[in-house]
Amino acid sequence: MKKYLVIISGLFLTLQLSAQSLGFLQMSTDAAVSGMAGAGVALHSSNPVDNNLADAALGSETLSVNASYTLWQPKVANYGLIGVQAAYKPIPALAIALSVKDFNSPAYDLVAADGRISGSFRPMDLAVAAGAAYRFTDHLAVGAAAQFIHSALGPEAKATTVAFNLSAKYTAGAFSAGLGVNNLGGNVNYGSESYALPLLVKGGAAYTIAGFTAALEAGYVLKAGLMASLGVEYGFKDMLFVRAGYHYGGSPYVIPSHASLGLGVKFAGFRVDFSFLTASATLGNSLSVGLGYSF
Repeated sequence: MKKYLVIISGLFLTLQLSAQSLGFLQMSTDAAVSGMAGAGVALHSSNPVDNNLADAALGSETLSVNASYTLWQPKVANYGLIGVQAAYKPIPALAIALSVKDFNSPAYDLVAADGRISGSFRPMDLAVAAGAAYRFTDHLAVGAAAQFIHSALGPEAKATTVAFNLSAKYTAGAFSAGLGVNNLGGNVNYGSESYALPLLVKGGAAYTIAGFTAALEAGYVLKAGLMASLGVEYGFKDMLFVRAGYHYGGSPYVIPSHASLGLGVKFAGFRVDFSFLTASATLGNSLSVGLGYSF
């Protein structure tokens, strides 16, 4: 029988998320939040499933849709992260949301036991989520989502599991605060060993005054390490947005430390957002773009 030499560990080492599998679940597909270094748990987000689903019940939009693409770690290997999200409020107090995240790695050669290259394989990770949020008062809402997760590291190294996201958000005028637990679920097994999901517990706050918004978030990835983000945004007439931030990654197994820059434009319900990551040996030049519509 042919035995394939599948060199996967190097991919995860370069991602610096190798303490657990499925590190892409830590990444945000919201380009606006990325421009504020990921400090999104207390912000209004185009991807509430990732950041804080409870926000969808507190927002004023009846329907919002968003698509994004992130060129992740181009200095290393040009990983790609695609995100598509939608949220709808059938009644003012209730929101339902869908989210799809697709993370693709560069293809690698499959090597048979005799050393001959017998083909190639492109690893991919996919998360499809659906959830709902309910607003109890004008200031407080909670949300919950279920995720179906599929991962394929090689032709015979595939795994499937289910995880859950839980969140809450409180707003009072210019102040908002959020809490979240992401990726609560079982392990994944690729055939020989089980790996834990990157269970993330996070909390943060944001404050807006005279067009300026400052957001702070801290999180802990179980058995991996601490993360924290500080982001700022200035909005000119609710049309043009300039953003910046700094993310701290407290171990090699969470999203690495980096600085972020962002720009956004909103007009007639449409919005386009860009983010650029810098000041990081591994994440430098990562670029994200998002396009959305809401009413």
